[in-house]
Amino acid sequence: MTADARIPRPPEGYLDAVGGQPILPQARQAWVAASEQAWSDPARLHHAGRRAGMVLDAARASLASGLDSPAEQVHLTSSGPSAVAAAVTGLLAQRPRAARIVASAVESLAVLHPALAACDDVDLVPVDPAGRIDLAALRAALDAPAALVAVQAANPEVGSRQPLAEVHAMTQEAGVPLLVHAVQVIGRGPVPEAWDVLAASARDWAGPAGVGVLAVRPSARWAPDASPDRGWLSGFPDIPGAAAAATALEEVRGWGDAEAVRVHALTTRLRAALPDVASGITVTGHDVDRLPHIVTFTCTGVVGEQVVHGLSRRGFSVASGSACTSDARMPSQVLAAMGVRADASVRVSLPFGCTAETVEGFLDALPEALAEARD
Repeated sequence: MTADARIPRPPEGYLDAVGGQPILPQARQAWVAASEQAWSDPARLHHAGRRAGMVLDAARASLASGLDSPAEQVHLTSSGPSAVAAAVTGLLAQRPRAARIVASAVESLAVLHPALAACDDVDLVPVDPAGRIDLAALRAALDAPAALVAVQAANPEVGSRQPLAEVHAMTQEAGVPLLVHAVQVIGRGPVPEAWDVLAASARDWAGPAGVGVLAVRPSARWAPDASPDRGWLSGFPDIPGAAAAATALEEVRGWGDAEAVRVHALTTRLRAALPDVASGITVTGHDVDRLPHIVTFTCTGVVGEQVVHGLSRRGFSVASGSACTSDARMPSQVLAAMGVRADASVRVSLPFGCTAETVEGFLDALPEALAEARD
C-alpha cells in the first residue's frame, strides 16, 4: 500500500517522527498568511487587532473541533511540555498544598518534571513488561487521597497504548481528575475520549513545534496561572503558529486513519523481521495495542549512540535512549520500569508518508551498523 498522494514524502531515510517531522505544506501556507494578516495584538479594539483576534479564535475553534471538545475548553500554549506544566499547576492550584500526585512509572519527563517541581509526593505506579499500567496497583494507589492522576495515552518510547477507559473509571470513582498526555497520539488514530485534562503538541501531527494544546473539562476544577488571552496561556499568543497548527490538524484528519493503517503494516513488518536481522535483538512494547508508527528494540553488546551514528552514516535517522532526551548514553527510565535490561535501545518512529522502501533499506543497513558497533 502506497502513501496517500496528499501526504508529502519525508526526507529519505528519516525514521524519527518522535523527534519531529516536516511541517505540512498547507500549515506553512497558513503560517505565512496569518503572519501577514494577524500581526497585531488580538486584545486591541482597532481593525488590525480585531482581525488578529478573529484568526486566533478561528484557529482555536478548529483545534477544538479536531479534539472533539468545545472551543471554550481548549487552550493554547507555546509547546507541548508547557501545556502539560499548565495542566499540573492549574490542577494543583485547586487542591490542598500537601497534595499527592499519582502517575504511571513510564510517564514522560514532560509530565514528571513539573509534577516533581510542584509536589513532593509523586507516587509512581508500576507497569507490566509491555509498559502498560498495572490497574490493581493503580487502584491501591487511589486508596489514599490524591490531587491528580497522570497516565499517558500511549508511551512515545515503546508505543504501547494505556487502558485509559479502565483508568478513567477508577479515577472518576475516586473523584480525582485524570491528566492524559496524548504525545504522539493525535493524528495516529482516534482521539482519546477517557480524560479530564488532555495535553498535546502540534508537532505530533506535523504542525509547528511551538504550539501546545490543552483541553480541560469543567469537572476537572482547573485554574490557569493568569487570565488567558483568547485561550492562549503564558505570554503573547503566536497567532501564525496557532493557524498553522489548526490547518495541519484539519489536513491530517482527512487522511490520518488510512495512513495509520498503512504505517501499522510497516511496523508489523519491522517487529516480525528485527529478531532475525542480527543476534541479540529483542522487540519491546505491546505487540497489538500500540501506536501504529513506533517500534523499539533492544540490542546486546553495543552502546546506543554507536548504533545511531552507524545508521546515520548509512543514511538512516533513528533514536536511542529515552524519548525525552537527546543523550543516547542515558538509561531509559521507561525500559527500566518495564523490567527490560539491555546495553542499548533503538527506537524507529515512522513519519507521515514513510515508504516501504525506506523500511526495507533500514533492515538491510542494520546488521552492518550493529556489527560495526560491536567490533
